[in-house]
Amino acid sequence: MSDQILILFPLICFVGGFLSTVAGLGGGLVILACTSLLLPVSQVIPLNGVLILAGQVMRVFQFHKHISWEITRPFIPGSVLGAVVGSLIYFKLPEAFIAIMLGSVMLWFSWVPASPRTRALAAQIPHPWLIVGAIHTFLSTVSGGGGLFQSLMVNSKLPKEGVIATIATTLLFMSIFKTAGYMFAGFDFSPYLLVIGLCWIMGTLGTALGARLLDHLPDIIFRRIIKIVVTLFSLRLFWQASQLLFAS
Repeated sequence: MSDQILILFPLICFVGGFLSTVAGLGGGLVILACTSLLLPVSQVIPLNGVLILAGQVMRVFQFHKHISWEITRPFIPGSVLGAVVGSLIYFKLPEAFIAIMLGSVMLWFSWVPASPRTRALAAQIPHPWLIVGAIHTFLSTVSGGGGLFQSLMVNSKLPKEGVIATIATTLLFMSIFKTAGYMFAGFDFSPYLLVIGLCWIMGTLGTALGARLLDHLPDIIFRRIIKIVVTLFSLRLFWQASQLLFAS
């Protein structure tokens, strides 16, 4: 690990933990976008779920009274299925394809809101959260950013604390399943243990600070910042993919 990565990764995770708490979402995408500047996306995507684990645990602990178990319980078995299928497919995909998919997922879920028609369609699906869990985890495993679940939760009737708690709980389980899938598929996390530990410390601190400021900061400012940052890094991923394609 270079000194640059050892310094910047924990700082990025601090910002990500803070944003995920005060805005309810977006921290994981920001971490994914920023870390992709420092490592190849083929390494960043498996690492992303591990880097955000401590912040998710902290948010679950802080907001556990607000968890919607009606959503969380069916999401978990769906997440297992999505992680298994996604991890088996991920290592067979070319890096340029992963970069294009990741950039597209980040742009779509940052800028395209759920429409009344899509929400009405989702309401007619039996066991919708199990299906959402499977699809979201699959997308997250192969591209690094699922986004589907967060976009649905933002438009849910849960209070802000419920949105934060439910997203943190479901994605905590998802991150564990994804990490196990990558390990079984052959990804070696051992060279990154030091930076992972530092990211856990800083992610926890960022989450703690975000919880203190939750009621004092307007959501709209952070959501706009997240969209701008994600858009810039998505465009960079497209540029990176084009270079890989032309080089081959």
